[in-house]
Amino acid sequence: MNWPFFAAAELNLFAEQDLIVEARIFTSPPEPVAGLINGSLNVINVIPDVTLVEMVRGASLSLIANTNTRAEYRLLAQPEIKDCGGLKGKQIGVNDGRSAESLILIKLLQAKGLAAGSYELFPAGPPLQRCKKMKQGLIAATMVTEPFHFALEENGFKLLGSSIEVAPHYPFTVCVVRREERISEEILGFLKSLKKAWKWLCDPLNRESAVAILSRSTDTAEKQAQATYDLYLQPPEPPSLAPTEAGVATVLELLAESGRLPRPLPPARKFIDGRYFEMLREKK
Repeated sequence: MNWPFFAAAELNLFAEQDLIVEARIFTSPPEPVAGLINGSLNVINVIPDVTLVEMVRGASLSLIANTNTRAEYRLLAQPEIKDCGGLKGKQIGVNDGRSAESLILIKLLQAKGLAAGSYELFPAGPPLQRCKKMKQGLIAATMVTEPFHFALEENGFKLLGSSIEVAPHYPFTVCVVRREERISEEILGFLKSLKKAWKWLCDPLNRESAVAILSRSTDTAEKQAQATYDLYLQPPEPPSLAPTEAGVATVLELLAESGRLPRPLPPARKFIDGRYFEMLREKK
């Protein structure tokens, strides 16, 4: 999900826009949202659900770009578990039981006949930690994105399902800023750097370098990074970064289904500032 950020930093694309970007990595999704609200962060790239909950509650924030709509959560289980029914009464490792991956996981398990409450969502840390706990046998299953699910599959863990079965059109990560009357030239330059990074990633001539960047940045084997490249970038078409009402509406509906937001839901367009993308499109 953060691949274009890793690439932009290593290729000095932020410096081309006269920007000095300090990246901060958070493992608890609410933390960067709080940082943006209190002014300690200028822009965040996050899963959309946590941000939208705060925005519905009145936080003065705006979603300005979809940075990744291609990611896929895959549910992997211990080898002896043959289907989702085998997870009944078991612990399933998640980062945060209220995060997007957990909401999609619950929806996926329901679609496969496993009712909420018949298993335990166990806080087991970020993806790399969850993979380690899987290998140690401490959790029965977990749902992770690339390249982590490739690593688990290679180690013999059983693939039980994918997020695309229940959420095929989902904005996995979005850029969010504080709502302002005027757009920020610095934030616009930041998005231009990301757009250029995606274009670079999609050039087949850069495949080897792109794979190396992902492998280093996520502490995973190059083989898994290569598989991630082929999954994401075949065909090699960079995403537009356009924030979409349909994507936001999908997240809002998922939050309502989980009980985290009351109905009736506000219109998705309320949370989007399309001015950044329009200027990004004008300045190709």
